[in-house]
Amino acid sequence: MKVLVIGAGIAGLAAAYHLKEAGIEATVLEGRDRIGGRVWTDRDFAGFPVEFGAELIHGRAPEVNTWRWVEKLGLKTWHWNKLDDSMIETEAGGWLTMGAARAQSPELDMTRSWKLGAVPLPRADEDLGAYLRRIGFSDAQMRYVQRSFANAEGDSLRYLNAKAHAHLFHDSDGADAYSDYRILDGYDSYYTQLAAGLDIRLNCAVTAIRWARGVKVETAGGAFAADAAIITLPLGVLQAGGIDFSPALPASKIEALRGLQMGPVMKMVYRFAEPILDPAIGAVYARGNPPMWWSPSLGRQGSAVVWTGFFTGDYARELLPLGEAAALRHGLETLRRAIGKPDLQYEDARWVNWVEDEFTRGGYSVCLPGHYDARERLAAPTPPLYWAGEASAPHHLTAMVHGAYFTGARAAAEIQASREDSA
Repeated sequence: MKVLVIGAGIAGLAAAYHLKEAGIEATVLEGRDRIGGRVWTDRDFAGFPVEFGAELIHGRAPEVNTWRWVEKLGLKTWHWNKLDDSMIETEAGGWLTMGAARAQSPELDMTRSWKLGAVPLPRADEDLGAYLRRIGFSDAQMRYVQRSFANAEGDSLRYLNAKAHAHLFHDSDGADAYSDYRILDGYDSYYTQLAAGLDIRLNCAVTAIRWARGVKVETAGGAFAADAAIITLPLGVLQAGGIDFSPALPASKIEALRGLQMGPVMKMVYRFAEPILDPAIGAVYARGNPPMWWSPSLGRQGSAVVWTGFFTGDYARELLPLGEAAALRHGLETLRRAIGKPDLQYEDARWVNWVEDEFTRGGYSVCLPGHYDARERLAAPTPPLYWAGEASAPHHLTAMVHGAYFTGARAAAEIQASREDSA
């Protein structure tokens, strides 16, 4: 049996890896000239690995499969202690550590722990903003949620399906949300090893997929044929309609794509000549745009000083029309105001624009109100096509590297099971 894997992001690499482990021949087709997809480690900007894409390992739960690779490869990690390392600009206008601010304000604490008490469950058609209003969140709480939680989720509250986030309200212990880790060796130390020994064809952007009998794929680098294919393309690429599926995708897949949205996710990365804050401070939650800043320099003694501004949703929609140069100036002004250094200058800066990247067309997926089952529909196999990628992960695993890996492993297992059933 031969399988084509469309996309060499984490989902595609995981799928090909697990197919190879099962003795199934797989070829990975990637449109870019590099692997990794939305995980993109840069080693030139600062003299140490800087993540222009996915940056952290979220949590230590058993389902966070990244740890198996970290331990297998002996990679060094650093724990981001957000409670003590992060500063937040409070609604009153002062600055406190996240831990002190939460201790001082039960209202703020609720937006971080999600311990909501006895509240009604979200309705299937309810957006997260409407739901939080319905259970009594104040204006101040809504602003906290928008500039921290919703910004991290990839879009504004009106686009987030409240039911899709209900697991937070009942399963969160309040502490795991602060168990984030950075791979000091760089995320590429992980995904290059995941890709080792795989048959990967770069510069092969897919233009057409014929799947009536077996699979034939037309790409910029030639045509390929196989018995089956795993589609791991980002949601934004699938929605753009640039790939000709013949026959057309079934109605269930079209409906799934309509129920999801590619959140606009962007970064501004700045390098400074010297520390701009106490080196013990690793992040700043500001009231401007970008609303969140963190320093990948933390945990690296003697390294260059780098700060990253992270902004999604309406924050990204506001800055996108400015273009790179003006947006970087705007970001610097926000940082200057936030830390009280009006003369702050940078040595170098990067605008990481995932929204206009032709191979992603956005950052990561959000489930729209009224479409709770869209991810499950997208993940469902339509042999000989199988589906993976971050957008097809269960709700509690989306927008995370280990969630993308999960979907690739799942699709590989589905193909393995189909082979065994037909044997």
